[in-house]
Amino acid sequence: MMKKIGISLLSLFTFLFFASSAFAVTGEGAARLITTTKHTAIQGTLTIPSAWNVSNDGSYIAFYLGLGVVCEGGISFKPSTGWNKFLNCGGGEGSASNKTAPLTVQPKAGDTISLKLVNNLNDTATLYVNGVAAYTNLPVANAGALKAATTVKMVHSTLDNQDKNSYTNASFSNVLVQSQSGGSYTTFPTNISPDFPLGGKGDYVINSSNPLGTTLKAGK
Repeated sequence: MMKKIGISLLSLFTFLFFASSAFAVTGEGAARLITTTKHTAIQGTLTIPSAWNVSNDGSYIAFYLGLGVVCEGGISFKPSTGWNKFLNCGGGEGSASNKTAPLTVQPKAGDTISLKLVNNLNDTATLYVNGVAAYTNLPVANAGALKAATTVKMVHSTLDNQDKNSYTNASFSNVLVQSQSGGSYTTFPTNISPDFPLGGKGDYVINSSNPLGTTLKAGK
């Protein structure tokens, strides 16, 4: 993850070496599975982790599905708001393309929540939580970005301002993709391994690689 202080060249070398091993630092981190093939929807079941701990300073943990780099929708946790449902299609916090709200019923460790994210192919997306539309026809911030099928992804991520966030055994299961609007759903491609787009490898223990299951370790 990215260190948020100035460092010397020697410190930079040390940081880069240890960031690739088992050490965690403050910033953002994620574990992700993303397809190379293009799809119009993705759905799956999230198991809420146990023993979660998140700093009450704007930090969060999040578990979501995504349509390429255009829209991301799922579940997040902040101490100030609890567990939230969100759909972010760009535009910044509070914009018409970025919505979040606390879940009416706050889940417990081990509870399961079904998620489905649909590309409506008209520059909007819809997120379903437990079979109910949470955000319908949310517009993308960049016109033309969601007119066709995209790659899709499942992600576990964190924003960790103090290097203290942690949880145990979050997982996706029964992850399916749709190759064309109105078509049948098939299993998420199996020939994909997790990557760490925000440098989160040192913090994440991969419990299952596909579908994605992780444990997040706090810094020592």
